Amino acid sequence: MVDARYRTALIPERLDTEGPVTSARLQRTRRAYLALAGLGLVLAWLAASPGVQAFGLGLVVPGGGFLLFAAGGVMTFLAHVLLSLLTLTLFAAALFAWFGSGNVLAPIVVWLGATLAAAGMGHHATWPSARLVVPALVAAAAWTAASAQRREAAAARLRRRRRNEYLATSVGLATPRDPASGLPRVDEMSAEDVAAMRFLLDRALQPVDRFDGFDWIEQFQTSSVRYQVMGLSYALSTVQAARLPSLRGYLHQAQRNLVDKMMDHRLWRYWAFENAWGNLRLDPDPMAPSTHDNVMYSGWYAAMIGMHASNTGDDRYDRTGSIVFRHPSGRTFAYDWPAIIDVLVEDFTRCPFTLFPCEPNWIYVMCNNFAGIGIRLHDRLRGSNHWASLEPRYRHALENEFMTVDGRLVAIRSARTGLTIPSLTSTMADAVAAFYMHPLFSDLARRSWEIVRRDLMRIEGDRATVELRGWDRIDTGNYRRSNATTLAAVMNAAREMGDGEAHDAVRAAFLAEHPHVVDAGVLHHPGVSVTGHIAAFGARVGRTNAMLDLVADGLPTAWRDGPLLAGVPYPDVLVAKAVSDGSALHVVLHPGGRPGRHRIGLSQLRPEGRYRCDGAVEPGITVSADGRATLTVDLDGRRELRVAPVA
Repeated sequence: MVDARYRTALIPERLDTEGPVTSARLQRTRRAYLALAGLGLVLAWLAASPGVQAFGLGLVVPGGGFLLFAAGGVMTFLAHVLLSLLTLTLFAAALFAWFGSGNVLAPIVVWLGATLAAAGMGHHATWPSARLVVPALVAAAAWTAASAQRREAAAARLRRRRRNEYLATSVGLATPRDPASGLPRVDEMSAEDVAAMRFLLDRALQPVDRFDGFDWIEQFQTSSVRYQVMGLSYALSTVQAARLPSLRGYLHQAQRNLVDKMMDHRLWRYWAFENAWGNLRLDPDPMAPSTHDNVMYSGWYAAMIGMHASNTGDDRYDRTGSIVFRHPSGRTFAYDWPAIIDVLVEDFTRCPFTLFPCEPNWIYVMCNNFAGIGIRLHDRLRGSNHWASLEPRYRHALENEFMTVDGRLVAIRSARTGLTIPSLTSTMADAVAAFYMHPLFSDLARRSWEIVRRDLMRIEGDRATVELRGWDRIDTGNYRRSNATTLAAVMNAAREMGDGEAHDAVRAAFLAEHPHVVDAGVLHHPGVSVTGHIAAFGARVGRTNAMLDLVADGLPTAWRDGPLLAGVPYPDVLVAKAVSDGSALHVVLHPGGRPGRHRIGLSQLRPEGRYRCDGAVEPGITVSADGRATLTVDLDGRRELRVAPVA
C-alpha cells in the first residue's frame, strides 16, 4: 500500500490529431502556401519571359527557379541543380535561425532572394519540363509526409491504449513525513552533496556584476547565461525547502545576488535583436509588454523571485521600482514582482493558445510552466487570484494544443503557423516537464513521468539505459555531444516523483559516463555544462514532491517562524542540514577548509530567552532583545548542533 496524493491523468481520446487552435493555424498556413504556389505555377506556365517563369517556380519551392535553366550540357544541368540544392540548404539554415532566435526575416530573405536571383539570371535556354518536375517533387514530398503522419497517428492510438492501461494504476506519492513532528522529513546532506553545492554557491556568491564560471557561448538558445542564473536559483530554492529550511545567511545572499544578476544588460540585450527581426519592433524592454512575448525572461524571472520569497518571506522585490533594467542608451524599464505577474496574466489571457511565445512566434511548454509557477506563488503569498481563472484554459491548451495523440507533451509550437519541431519532443523535454509541471498539474506531470519511466528508459541490474533522440544527445548548456543534461533531467524528475529505483539507476549511468572530481573542496563533473551541474545537484538534494510542496504549500509554520541559522562564514563553514520544529534548531555543519573555530549567528529566537546549545563551545546562551545571538563552534569534521529553549 502507498500513501497516494493524487491519481495520474489518463490520456484523453481525441478525434483529431491537433487541437482547434493548432488546426486553424495549420489550415491558414496551408492556404497561404497553396495561394503562393498557385500564383507561381500560373506565372511559370503563362508568362512569356523565362525570368518571370523562373520567378514563378521559385515561389513554389525555394530554389525551384534555378531548375528552369537546367538545360544544355551536363555541366550546366548540374550547376543549376546544385544551385537549387544550395538554396534548400540555406533555407534549412534560415529555418534553424528562425527557431533559434525568432528571426522570421531569415527564411523570407533566403526564399525571396533565391527567387529573384533565378529570375535575374538572364538565360534564354530553358528546361520546360521543370514546370512539371518542380510541382511534382513538392507534391511527392507532401504525399510522403502525409502518409507518414497517418501511419504515426495510427501507431500513436495503439500506444495511447497501452499507456492508459498502466496509467490507470499509477498514483502520486505523498510527501515523506517525520513520524514525531508530522512535518515533511528533512534528510541531512552528505559531505559529497555539500561539496557539490559549492559549485552553485561559488557562482551565486560572487559580486553581482561578475559571471566567473558561467558558460558564455550565445544568448539566444539553451546555453544562455540567463538560464544558468535562473537554474541556479531554482536549485538553491529546492535545496532550501527540502534540506535547509532554517538556513538564511549565505543561502539568502546567494538568492538575492541571482535575482539582481538578472537585471544585467548582458543577460537581456538579446531581446532587442529578437524583437526587431521577429516582431519588426524596436523596443528592447525584456518584459515585452507591447508584444506579449519573451516568457523565457518574464516567466522564468517571476518563478525565481516567487520561490525565494516563499522560502524566506523576502518581499524586497514587491517594492515599486525594485527591478530596473538599464539600457545603454539611458532608457530604463522599472518593474517589481507584482508588475511582472500582471504582464504574465495579460499575456496568458491574450494569446489564443493561452500559452504564449518565448522568442517571437515559438511557444515552449517548459517556459510557460515557469510563468504558471510564478503566478501560483504570487497568489499564495500575496493573496491574488489569477491562477484560478487561468488554470482551466491552461490545462485545456496542454491537453489539446500541446499534447500528442499518445500523451507526450509537444515541446514547441509555432504561434503563427501551428507547426512543431518533432525532434524537440524528447526524453529530456518530458522529464523537465514532469518536474516543473508537478506543482501546476500534478496528474499530468506524473503521466509524463510514467511515460518516461516505462517507455523511454530501461533498467538492467543497477543501471539504466535512456532512449535518446534529437537534443537528448546534446548537452544543452554547452552544445557538446553528451547525454549529461538528459540523464540529469531524468534523475531530477525521478527524485521529485519518489522513484528511488529509477533515480539510482540513472545516477549510476550518469556517474559512469561523467565521473566527478573534487578540486579545492568543490565537486564537479569535467566537461559537463553549468546547466548539467544544476540538474544533477537538484537530483542529489531533492525529495518526493519537493517542487510541488515548495510552490503549492510553502514551508510549514514551524520552519518559517522557528529559530534560524542566520549567519555562517562561507566557505569556511558549510551547512548540511538546518531545520526547526518551531522552538528548537537542529543544524549539521562541515568545515569548508581547514579545521578551526568559527562564530555563527542565530535569529528568530525568543527575545531575552535562555537556550541550551549542544555541540557548541558555549553550553548555553542568553538571547538579545531582538531575538539574535551568536555561538562558537569548533569544526574538525561533521558537527551536529542543537539549540533548544530552556524552560
